[in-house]
Amino acid sequence: MSSIEKWRDRLEEFPIEHKLLIEGGNLSARFSKLPLSISHPVFIGAFYGFLLSLILLLPFAYESNWDMNIWIINWSLYSLLLLLMLSLLGGLSSQIVKLTKRMPITVPRIIIYLSPFLGLVILTFSIGMSNFPSWSKDIGLLLMIFPGPVYVHLSWAPRWRLLELIEQNLNPFEGLEKQNIVDEDHELNEIVDDFSEE
Repeated sequence: MSSIEKWRDRLEEFPIEHKLLIEGGNLSARFSKLPLSISHPVFIGAFYGFLLSLILLLPFAYESNWDMNIWIINWSLYSLLLLLMLSLLGGLSSQIVKLTKRMPITVPRIIIYLSPFLGLVILTFSIGMSNFPSWSKDIGLLLMIFPGPVYVHLSWAPRWRLLELIEQNLNPFEGLEKQNIVDEDHELNEIVDDFSEE
């Protein structure tokens, strides 16, 4: 029996509030289908960095006037730095969550879904138009990068800790009042909204 099957079987032992907290919203539900060794916050952070590096391929090429000798090297170095930085932040989030034992909380959808696109628009205009201030490029890059670490730190790393404990046949909610968990975690509202939309 795989690790996914183990913790999914144990989900039936928990109240509905805890089930929703463990499974999470649409994005977290997708990651939770992966084995825990692959869905570790380090790898989820690196995966976000990989997606960003693909998006940044064309802006880097345009900025260097499509000179392949320049933009491939610059893009490769920046992508490697991005993957390293986001994976390290994912690992740091995992260690902080293990110490604080914090439960998952919701990340506003505008940060997760809209911020990277807004950042790409700002970055594109800052590269393509000379009247844009030079610092707008940094703002665009920041808007594209920060949603990943924020999601991993606030939502996925705490959820991954819960899944890991359940896989070890431990109860992550032992000693916690159910009402406190429901009141403090606003992600339940998001999950209920997702189900109602479907």
